[in-house]
Amino acid sequence: MLRSWFPPALAAVAAVLVCGAFGRAGDAEALATVRAFERDLEALIARVSSSVVTVGAVVDDEDGFPVKSGGSGVVIDASGYVLTNDHVTEGQTEAQVGFADGRVVTARVVARDRQGDLALLRVDATGLTPASFGDSEALRPGQRVLALGNPFGLAGDTHVPAASLGIVSATQRYLGGSKVYGEAIQIDAPVNPGNSGGPLFDLEGRLVGLNGRISVRGADRHNVGVGFAIPLHQILLVLDDLKAGRDVERGYLGVRFLTAKQGRGVVVRDVLPRTPASSAGLRAGDRILAVEGPGVGRRAITQPVRLQNALAILPAGTQVTLVLEREGERLTVQVVLARRPPQ
Repeated sequence: MLRSWFPPALAAVAAVLVCGAFGRAGDAEALATVRAFERDLEALIARVSSSVVTVGAVVDDEDGFPVKSGGSGVVIDASGYVLTNDHVTEGQTEAQVGFADGRVVTARVVARDRQGDLALLRVDATGLTPASFGDSEALRPGQRVLALGNPFGLAGDTHVPAASLGIVSATQRYLGGSKVYGEAIQIDAPVNPGNSGGPLFDLEGRLVGLNGRISVRGADRHNVGVGFAIPLHQILLVLDDLKAGRDVERGYLGVRFLTAKQGRGVVVRDVLPRTPASSAGLRAGDRILAVEGPGVGRRAITQPVRLQNALAILPAGTQVTLVLEREGERLTVQVVLARRPPQ
């Protein structure tokens, strides 16, 4: 546990930077505080590393040629379940999983959430140390987090993960595309290729997310230092299905919308034909004020991203209630989300 160290540790670092020397009593005390924090951090990394694995698979590149894919994962169950990103093992039924104690075993892919970028693996191994679960919904900007994984495959045959420390920069980020990240955790802890699928821990050593995407720029697609993790609460919505061997499809409403004035909901611009929205009777001009459903509770919709986030984390088949305003009248509509079409 490290949380109790952070206020004095930050004060200590500030004191060291200002004074520039440790000759005085106050500086010595500040240095002692920093060193105590470092010892606690070392112990935390050593403790959680036993639940972190490397994941290797052979996948096809953009031209259809087989290439070795390297990523990371986290043990979530002593019976052998391992979580990673779907893109780490995409198209494969097996992967090689390496543990920090040197063991390498073959894992089978149990099920996938392709659009949510999740894959559940299972290994036949004993003596596993699963990660304990934290509360990703309680994360706030400024909280310290720890990202572990195997960037650039540097762990080699040791399979010992690398750790990076940072803060939660933002929560509830929405990232679209073929892999949809709803309510993503934005972090500044360095994550790079190979970190994909690795765990994000809070400073209690509890799993709060799965590292997955980075922000890149330029023709060489260089990492600009912004990473994103899938929040644990989103993973838990589909974990039972994955364990049962059922692939997960993300939910889809079937509307295009505009931002309403003064933050009062979002206005439906178009209702796409043969979609859940059209079946439920939504119309162009409807103002969506709130959404309610399992896993998202009841949420006021003040801007499009809040609706996008709520829908993105829910699997197809989920029934949600939309609170609408139509021609001055308020009404509620039940909608069963359908499978999101491929992008």
